[in-house]
Amino acid sequence: MSAVELQPEMSGQILTPSDVKPVLQNQPGQTEPVQNQDSKSQQHPLHQYDLTIMQKFYDLCLAKFNEQNPKWKPNEWMQMNPMPAHLSWEQKYEWPNPTCLSQKQRVYEAFARLARESGEPMILLPNFEYGDLMNFDRFLQSMRQDGINSIGKYKHFLNSKDMRKTECDLVVIHPRFGVLLFEVKECDHFDVKRRSSAKTHLNQARSCFDSIARFIAEVKGFQLSECRLPISEFVALPNVTECPFTNNQNMTVKGDHNTSASSTTSSRSSRQLNFLIKKDLENSADFAKWWTRSVIEPKTQQFQLAEAANKPNKFDVNLMNLMVGFINNVKNNSILPVVYAQTEDFALSQEAKEHFQPALNIHAEFFKPTHEKCRSWSKVVLLSKDTEKIRRTICLQTLWLLLNDSQKKISVVCSELNKPYYEEFFARQRKVYNSLNNLRIYTNFHSCDSNGQHTIKNNGEVWIFDSAINGSLREVFERVKEMKSYWIFTEQEDLVAQLNTEMTNLDVNLVKLDNEVKQEEFMPLIKFPMRVKCDLLVVSDLISYQQTNLVNKFVKSNTVLNQAMNYQNNGQYDRYHSQQQQLHQLKFNPTKKFRSIKFIRGGSIDNLRTQLKMHDSIVAPVVLVHVGDEDLFKTRDSTKTHEHIKELTTLIREYLPNSFVILSTLMRRRSRSENGIINDVNKGLINFCRQTKSELNCFYMLNNHLEPNYHTQEGRQLTNKGLRVYIDNVLFAVDYFLVRNNKQH
Repeated sequence: MSAVELQPEMSGQILTPSDVKPVLQNQPGQTEPVQNQDSKSQQHPLHQYDLTIMQKFYDLCLAKFNEQNPKWKPNEWMQMNPMPAHLSWEQKYEWPNPTCLSQKQRVYEAFARLARESGEPMILLPNFEYGDLMNFDRFLQSMRQDGINSIGKYKHFLNSKDMRKTECDLVVIHPRFGVLLFEVKECDHFDVKRRSSAKTHLNQARSCFDSIARFIAEVKGFQLSECRLPISEFVALPNVTECPFTNNQNMTVKGDHNTSASSTTSSRSSRQLNFLIKKDLENSADFAKWWTRSVIEPKTQQFQLAEAANKPNKFDVNLMNLMVGFINNVKNNSILPVVYAQTEDFALSQEAKEHFQPALNIHAEFFKPTHEKCRSWSKVVLLSKDTEKIRRTICLQTLWLLLNDSQKKISVVCSELNKPYYEEFFARQRKVYNSLNNLRIYTNFHSCDSNGQHTIKNNGEVWIFDSAINGSLREVFERVKEMKSYWIFTEQEDLVAQLNTEMTNLDVNLVKLDNEVKQEEFMPLIKFPMRVKCDLLVVSDLISYQQTNLVNKFVKSNTVLNQAMNYQNNGQYDRYHSQQQQLHQLKFNPTKKFRSIKFIRGGSIDNLRTQLKMHDSIVAPVVLVHVGDEDLFKTRDSTKTHEHIKELTTLIREYLPNSFVILSTLMRRRSRSENGIINDVNKGLINFCRQTKSELNCFYMLNNHLEPNYHTQEGRQLTNKGLRVYIDNVLFAVDYFLVRNNKQH
């Protein structure tokens, strides 16, 4: 009987598993070697992995691919000839090289071919990632609602961690037919799961474009009912031969083909899903028929119905151009929000500067073409004779790097003369941006030495050398040879010509900033309008960011402690009556009255004043002001703190002449000396409200009953227990003085 065994070692080499084969032994007289049970089990054919079967499997895969793509030859595709230029469009389309396996490319090529052959005007955005577009639109929308609070979100928008798909396979922008959104599904069968996925992705893209268009229409003064962007949704199925059945195919075109994203839920659910299938992509004639049947005819019918009803859509080609320009600038990251001072009057004395700091505004800074093309390069030499242009370019480049890469470390080497310029610029940016901490400014030229304070071997660090540093261009080049990324600004054009060979060896690019196009001078700075709109505006740092949800929870209370006795005692705190307090039933519903609560935080009174003046408009029926803790904690000067509070209150009343303004008094602390200063400030606030009753008509809110352990030691933030008591106190003040109209003064 034959036996199966492994081949023995030959020539001292151990065979690999791929070389192991069963061998029949029919030679008589040979005895089978004695082995244990494990080795015998491993010699059985069932325990051997036959790679020849997998080889046949991969060969069959190749044969199937060649069957589906007859133009592609396995033995010829590695040596292809260039396509002759004299071929017709049909011959170019049939050319075997390159071979495209993605069906998304077929859909794009069909539209590109239609535009070239028929002259149909359109802008194609294949594989369009609209995440940045959606985030920037949210930023603009929040600036007219959240005011200064929206600016800090800009960095979050740039570095959004939302991993959901925000990509549309193809976006077609047509001047007459609007926006066409396409989701490509490379499948043979369009089932319910794929249908749901396609609808979700298309709805997200639709919401993004509709939000942008609505804002543009509002800027132009149009109402949503009369001016809306036409948006159509399609699912491309290049492998499906029959159009999938839809439950709403018999619906009229008016209700299913062009519904705004802001419509009701019923109209959203009834929106028809249009399809582009395999037979429509066979050739240009079939695709032209599909275009006429699915786009031109429905859109023409809509226009006729709107004109018959005397309700034409006013979203014309001019608004479409504005939308395209906005999309292009956001997509290319050509807009940078920058903080500039409202006035350039620096002739004031130092005391006047501290007392009257100019307000800050957010401007849209558009990159210059010469700067924009080189901003992502790692090794650059920039030549310019204009010192102000060099300093401005350094500021914008550094800010752009910090906002787009939070892990990047920037080191600026400049002169003692220019250091205050850069420090002041980035001090303004830090007032509104979350974090710009990875910036270092040096005046010592030796800080970039290999044995200096910072290493030059860090790949995540960028060095920027100002033109006014105490060193020649040749000395700078000697120090940057080991650096991975650096920007060198210079005015020495003759030395740049001498170092041309060395710059070529180091792969350094030369950019001449003075070769700007004249049209750039007509690109002015645009100030972003900023507005706060809410039901209750809190100007204070007393409530932290983490306690915002607790505020929304505590403000729902309809019953609070009665504090009428404190006001009747002219602000004198009575501990006996405080223990005898009763509950007070509110005469209004705080849940409905305070649907939206927003905060303006800044620490010191000066910072709060600056942030308030950044707004163009503030809309808030009720304003709560609690300031002075930060200033009093640092200066211990009650007179100066009281004067600053009066100035801030006067400014708030200028913004909100008809609002109910509550001026909250400072709270008690554990230290007797601090309580003496706080009492002086509170007495001044009460007298200020009494003296300005006819001019400002502000109301003070007493906080004498709040214990010192209800807030932190420095008095800048409340504990959760103190927050509950404080919100009840605010609700009582609103009910007692605003709703019930009791007299305070």
